[in-house]
Amino acid sequence: MVASGGSSVNRRPQRGRGCSGTPCARHGPNESRLSVLRATLENQLSAFLANRTGVIADLCDTMAERGVSIEAVMVLDTADVGTVRMVVDNADLAKEVLNDVGAAYVEIPVITVPIPNRLGAFAGAARALAAAHINVEYFYATAAPQSEYTIAVFRVSNPHEALDVEFED
Repeated sequence: MVASGGSSVNRRPQRGRGCSGTPCARHGPNESRLSVLRATLENQLSAFLANRTGVIADLCDTMAERGVSIEAVMVLDTADVGTVRMVVDNADLAKEVLNDVGAAYVEIPVITVPIPNRLGAFAGAARALAAAHINVEYFYATAAPQSEYTIAVFRVSNPHEALDVEFED
């Protein structure tokens, strides 16, 4: 499900069916399994902006004024141009804002994955994708120290196949 007006970035983690700590076809009666989490397909906007003081603040202000919530963001810099990668709650409205401010942008499919906020959880998520032969091109995330989960945004080689990957809770 591609986000086109609403995003799932800050929803509670989506859990997979089966393998939720009870025996299943893959695990015997004496072998329990953690519940699994599923990825969600989202649209990321990558906007190309001048790399100078205040440009990011102006963009964020304009998005907020127009009612767009930026749910995940990452900024890359080069000498003259900064790339703002963002997942928003309303991609169509965000594209209007980017057009209005004259920013060039591309829309890229990404997956968002709830990651437990514990040691080794990012390694587990990356390993789950690798085991499915899905390459991670990049990802970004962060978590508040007391939060139970973070939401990681992954650009992967095949986002539709990544929706079938089970991420351990």
